[in-house]
Formats: sequence, structure tokens, C-alpha cells
Amino acid sequence: MRDFFADDSLLIVPSHPSQGVRLIGEVLGTHKGALVMAVTDQCSTTHEITIDLTSVHYFANSALEILVALANNLQPPKRLVVHAAPELALRDRLIARGWDRIEALQLIDG
Repeated sequence: MRDFFADDSLLIVPSHPSQGVRLIGEVLGTHKGALVMAVTDQCSTTHEITIDLTSVHYFANSALEILVALANNLQPPKRLVVHAAPELALRDRLIARGWDRIEALQLIDG
């Protein structure tokens, strides 16, 4: 990743020791480009890209669509592993759209 991304709502930093990124704050539709860049940078270095959303208070549907699109474009054995607080209701949102069956996308609550 290009070190970090920051604006008034969101901070994206590399997560250590795992290969992935940590997001802090609110992920809005305007952050789609930064999210794509952060995740795709990790795709070249590891098979399991971890996205830590446990410090995110709001995650826009358009940002969720980006994660789904990125996961759909991954070639096995690569996959996205998303850690998110239950309050974001990502599992329910994925199930409502049938996205919970995407093999390259794993959601871990907590």
C-alpha cells in the first residue's frame, strides 16, 4: 500500500503483521477509489488480503459493492478476509444481496 490514506472521515493504514489494510472512521462512497487502491496494492503481495473494519462506524453500500467486485475478480487461491464489527451489519447486507456465497469473500464478525 502507498503508506496510508487520510481525509476528514477515513484513515487507511497497512495492517501489521498481516498482509492487508486497516480502516478507521467512516467509509463513504467518495472513498471507493482509495479502497480499491489499498486492496489492489495488497493483491500483488499475498493470497489472503485482510481488511480490518473493526474501527469503522459507518460503511456505505457503495463501498461494500467495491469489496464484492474486488473479491469477484480475484483468482483462486486469493481471497478477501474482512473483519468487521457486528454493528455494521455487513453479514445481513451481504445475505440480502446473495453476496454471502462469493467464495473469495470471507466475513469475520468481531
